[in-house]
Amino acid sequence: MSEGNKRQIVPGLILIGLGIVFLLGNFGALDLDWEVLWTWILIVMGVIFWLGFMFDRSKDGLIMPGTILLTIGIIFNISARFDWAILDSLWPFFILAPAFGFYAMFLFGKRDRGILVPAVILTIIGTIFLMGSIPVLKYVWPLLLIGIGVLIITKPGGGNTKEGE
Repeated sequence: MSEGNKRQIVPGLILIGLGIVFLLGNFGALDLDWEVLWTWILIVMGVIFWLGFMFDRSKDGLIMPGTILLTIGIIFNISARFDWAILDSLWPFFILAPAFGFYAMFLFGKRDRGILVPAVILTIIGTIFLMGSIPVLKYVWPLLLIGIGVLIITKPGGGNTKEGE
């Protein structure tokens, strides 16, 4: 079997498997709850990207879409299972998803420190929105900022005064 034929087997098997599952669902042999099932498709696609990277470590570009699909799939899955209103609190994960992808690319890829710049920026933005969207946390993070500010001011040498002044 040539290398080209080997590459076509996996996508072909995936399509055949999906076709069988959907056909069985249409005949009533499987109870497919589409409100949750489509979220699993995103999660499986994310896993497939990650598996592609695991089988060929030189393709670290697969990490980013895999991580984003996994994160978004999980957020949609949680929302579909419990209550779509929970998305009001979880939406900042759409900002954090690429940040997670950048962190994963750094950890499992070439360790390029330049990747950490957008990761940190997206993490800060996403975390601020996350803390503001969860009712209890929207009071905690401003208090945390106040506490850190007080610690900086009261720390010995924190006032940047020179000795003798």
